[in-house]
Amino acid sequence: MEVIIVIFLILLLIGVLFFAIRLLKWVLRDRIRTQVLCAVLVFALVGGGVHHFFFKNMRFIQSGVYPDLYLVEYPEKDQGLLYQAIRDTVQHHFSKGVLAGKKLSYQNENSIFFYEYYKAFPLSVFQDEGTAYFLENEEDLGGLVTEELGMYIKYKLAEFSYASCNDDVTMYCGELHYFDENGPVKSVSISNLPSLTKAITQ
Repeated sequence: MEVIIVIFLILLLIGVLFFAIRLLKWVLRDRIRTQVLCAVLVFALVGGGVHHFFFKNMRFIQSGVYPDLYLVEYPEKDQGLLYQAIRDTVQHHFSKGVLAGKKLSYQNENSIFFYEYYKAFPLSVFQDEGTAYFLENEEDLGGLVTEELGMYIKYKLAEFSYASCNDDVTMYCGELHYFDENGPVKSVSISNLPSLTKAITQ
């Protein structure tokens, strides 16, 4: 079955390339059609540039399945800004009450995870789904296709491990570890976070 799908995709790609070449030859035969094509390309480049610089703002998306998981879409290139935004999100997470829900398969302690938002190309038949999969789906640890957050370690941005503070059990204290694609980068301590816990139903 997999061989048939691969053959079909190869034939589809060949068909698309053949059509694109024929279309390009047809356009280039006429001066007006060529000018229209150039105008469309310029418009697309300008539109893409505007979208990239003005609309790709960093945002944090909390998983609907794992309340302790946040995906960061369009993370800031400036590490200082990114790290501060992650820290602010940790504090906001506790200020609205810790959601007691499903835990990730390898989560042995109370932790909040931050990963870069990544979604595989839709036509990639044999490629993993990406971190975006865990916004609406549980980890799939068996079967034909395996999807586990630990597979995407190079997209890990931070992890905050926490427990009750030693001097005040009504508050949480913990260590926020930052990562890049090569592993841990730095860590900071955060203390006196409210310990209100809310149960959620799945």
